Amino acid sequence: MAAILNFATDYQRALQEPFRHMLQSAELWNSPSNSIIQWVGQDTVKLPLLTVNEGLRDRPRRTITGFEANYSNDWETYQLKNERYWQTLIDPSDVDETNFTTTMANVTRVFNETHKIPEKDKYMFSMLFAQKQELDPTKGIYEMELDEANILRQFDDMMQLMDEQAVPMNRVLYVTPAVNKILKRAEGLTRNFDVQSNNQVIDRRISRLDEVDIRQVAPDRFKTLYNFSVGVIDDPAAKQIQMMLIHIPVMCAPEKYTFAGFDSPSAKTAGNWLYYEQFYNDVILFKQRSNGIQFVVKP
Repeated sequence: MAAILNFATDYQRALQEPFRHMLQSAELWNSPSNSIIQWVGQDTVKLPLLTVNEGLRDRPRRTITGFEANYSNDWETYQLKNERYWQTLIDPSDVDETNFTTTMANVTRVFNETHKIPEKDKYMFSMLFAQKQELDPTKGIYEMELDEANILRQFDDMMQLMDEQAVPMNRVLYVTPAVNKILKRAEGLTRNFDVQSNNQVIDRRISRLDEVDIRQVAPDRFKTLYNFSVGVIDDPAAKQIQMMLIHIPVMCAPEKYTFAGFDSPSAKTAGNWLYYEQFYNDVILFKQRSNGIQFVVKP
């Protein structure tokens, strides 16, 4: 019997290109903060917590002060909670009788497109919401029905709160297509009003939308809670997320494929091709930076 191949690393690398085009949370899964992760096992990562103990002091002249380390570096250890696998048998007779439609490559491609990629989107947004709710529930989670009358004011309020907490400016606004339509209508109405009022000075930004990158998310992938027992289904208690404003480096998303491979037909597989993959991933919102993410959900 031929040995089972394990091409986990190559498989993960090969998936990144289609994910970039189909995964609506791709920027989040590829957070710049992933570069600070240190793997210490198959399912465990360490994150550095570098702190400076004291700030600047007045300098005394003609005095040599004592020297000592003015920083400390600790580590937070996270065990990844999301361990997933998928497997399938493919009968060689099915491959022949379907004119090669059910080849291993086609079956795994459809699995990635229709199951894995939507699940990763749903996991990302629901986990970020859950951790925000746990770490900082009183600032940055709003329940309201967005419309053309209130959406720009709400967005500006969220931006102001981040400004007051010194969150860096490179921010991304994730919205459903319906909310994106409301944003465009509200912005258009505001622009028309300003032009018709003959104001001598017109702020062409109207709101601060020009300061963020806007990304659309399918509403079924943009909810607060899912059941991931087998595949992914909506939890009855889930709420619809309408907007998520984030400075992406406030989180990281470690991911590692531990096995991906297939076995040729044999007695052990009852004459079928066998495919199996397993991996770990998770979403981590940094405790010290949880002010860099905000949500608006439907009541």
